[in-house]
Amino acid sequence: MYYRSRLDQEEIARRMGVSRSTVSRMLSEALETGVVEIRIRRALPLADGLQRDLVREFALRDALVLDTSGRGEDALARVGRLAARYLDTTLGEGDVLAISWGTGVRAVADGLEPKVPRNVDVIQMLGGAGSRDPDVDGTELARRLADLLGGRCRYLNAPLVVDDEGVAAALLRQRSVRETLAAASHADVAVVGIGALVPKVSSLLRAGHLTRRGITEIRRSGAVGDVCGHLFSVDGQLVDAELARRIITIDLAGLRQIPRVVGVAVSTEKAEAIHGALRSRLVNVLATDDTTARAVLHLARSA
Repeated sequence: MYYRSRLDQEEIARRMGVSRSTVSRMLSEALETGVVEIRIRRALPLADGLQRDLVREFALRDALVLDTSGRGEDALARVGRLAARYLDTTLGEGDVLAISWGTGVRAVADGLEPKVPRNVDVIQMLGGAGSRDPDVDGTELARRLADLLGGRCRYLNAPLVVDDEGVAAALLRQRSVRETLAAASHADVAVVGIGALVPKVSSLLRAGHLTRRGITEIRRSGAVGDVCGHLFSVDGQLVDAELARRIITIDLAGLRQIPRVVGVAVSTEKAEAIHGALRSRLVNVLATDDTTARAVLHLARSA
């Protein structure tokens, strides 16, 4: 009543039929015993003008742009906290969160400090990467987020990439995979990374699913990045490549059905990929930093 409903002690005393001093004592005990914790969050300054420019240029639902001026701390970690706070205010009791994988999604999990558990279920909508770095794998991230949000975790029991298109098609027909992806398409919010076909920042390369030569070949087809394994060009046109047909993931219609798809990405090396993701309408909420935002807007205005 005091912390969540914002009632004063006198009103709480009246409703409970106790004295005001009893309410005061109970509140003090709640703090002393750890039932209630008070945390002071560090400010995350926002670049309001860039946020407005991104929303207007790409017709986004929201844009979250971190002002990094004068700060040396890792930008991705701080953008992850910014996106986590957005989730904390957006997700309600009983909502469903769908996730992909990668460093951006991990930054959100690292930054999430929910005020109270709210029974939010988490669904993995991209196969398990079997990554050399398990902290960025969707399977581990789904478990962590479900624990933080007080809900259940629903895994996609399939690998991220398989060796053959026929195997991918067969897996996507499997009942458990099909039902999990269908459930993900009905999520209230999704959090995704934005992959770039640039060796320095490619999660697929880091995880061993692509080689540098493979990145070069896919770029020749016009692709600059991906969201949930769906490849696109810098102007947002979808690109059909052999790799994409071997990825176990939510389909385009299902992804676009989710009301809020939050893309988390930082780095000017990802500017083309972010631009393509926004133009393709696969992402409608962007969390990034000011340097990256300026690079993306420069691409949009020079097209």
